[in-house]
Amino acid sequence: MKMKVGLLTNEIPPIVYGGVATWIMNFLDMFAEDDDIEIIPVFLAQLDEPPGDFPERYPGIRIIHGPDDVKNAFADLDACINNLWVAFDTTRTIKETYPDKLMISVCHSLIKMEHITNMGGPITSNYFEQEITFQYSDIVVLISKAEKQHYISFGYDKYESTPHVIYNSYKPKLDHESWRPNYELNDIGYIGRHVPRKRPDLPIFALEKSGRKDIRVFNMGVDYKGEQGNPFWEDLGKKHPKQLVIIPFSSNKETAHFYWNSIGANSITGIYEPFGYTMCETLDRRVPAIVQNIDGPSEITANVQDSVFVYEVDQDFDKDVDNFLVATNNFWDTHADDRKAMAEHARTALDDFRPEVIKLKWKEILLNAQPRKITGLATDQKTQKTTKGYGRGYGN
Repeated sequence: MKMKVGLLTNEIPPIVYGGVATWIMNFLDMFAEDDDIEIIPVFLAQLDEPPGDFPERYPGIRIIHGPDDVKNAFADLDACINNLWVAFDTTRTIKETYPDKLMISVCHSLIKMEHITNMGGPITSNYFEQEITFQYSDIVVLISKAEKQHYISFGYDKYESTPHVIYNSYKPKLDHESWRPNYELNDIGYIGRHVPRKRPDLPIFALEKSGRKDIRVFNMGVDYKGEQGNPFWEDLGKKHPKQLVIIPFSSNKETAHFYWNSIGANSITGIYEPFGYTMCETLDRRVPAIVQNIDGPSEITANVQDSVFVYEVDQDFDKDVDNFLVATNNFWDTHADDRKAMAEHARTALDDFRPEVIKLKWKEILLNAQPRKITGLATDQKTQKTTKGYGRGYGN
């Protein structure tokens, strides 16, 4: 008889807030025809009501609207893989209702690190809720070795939950595609969310400091939603009208093709990056990469460091600009044929993250781990309501 595992989430297409939705889809695909484990999606509908076609999209999906739904949703399941960013009340309800069921929480990012590196804010100020989630978990899965080090540095290892490192899976999409980038191009790209920790403005400031007028920076991901627009990027665009190409966030495939066909190298920047799907896509596309020397992207490229252009991350932004420019100059000084050879070799790094590799690590835990006895936890911290999109759960 197959082990039945509930995959708890509040993000699953078309309801998407970030990279968790990608992880969920990859995980469902990874176990779609497994002989030993059946994965059943469980959707927490506290923030978003699921569309009517959910049962057709995801056969067997279960919907939780509140605590009363937990008993029915998890009654016949053997384990829960929790992907809610915080929602300690949801985790607690499940574990208290079914103490003998295995509870694994996947930490897609540490909220305390998000809070520190994104300069605070109401969304991440409730990081203690994630800490309580860890306490109600039997196992906490961290998605890079660096994340485990951050986890320990915050003292979370004092809890009895066992931390494990399992990288995100990435299924290359261009194994048999003929598309290749133009290795003659010197233009630089950044694609991704615009939050402080990712430092999306690093490439344009480095270009400005270089004094070169023959290079363009393509920046895809600027959010112009809201009445205020985006004055910061609007001002940068006016300052560099011929060198900064701003592409608003879009899931349109034609827009993405335009981006990747326009750049000579893609930059993976930031002071905190738990894993790095963009790093994987850059390698997959055989695009030369200018990459930070920390966290997930550094671990992804650990075995191909001689085939990417590495820059040293500094907490000081001006030093980061200088360091990034050194790596970018190295890229500019590299011949197109060498760029191609480097990118082809760098792509071999993806072999360690293919679904068939990552799946074995998950099966080892799911089939062998045992739930632990969790006694009641006392906390004198009052929970606060978080901003929509971060799935606090169904408590008050």
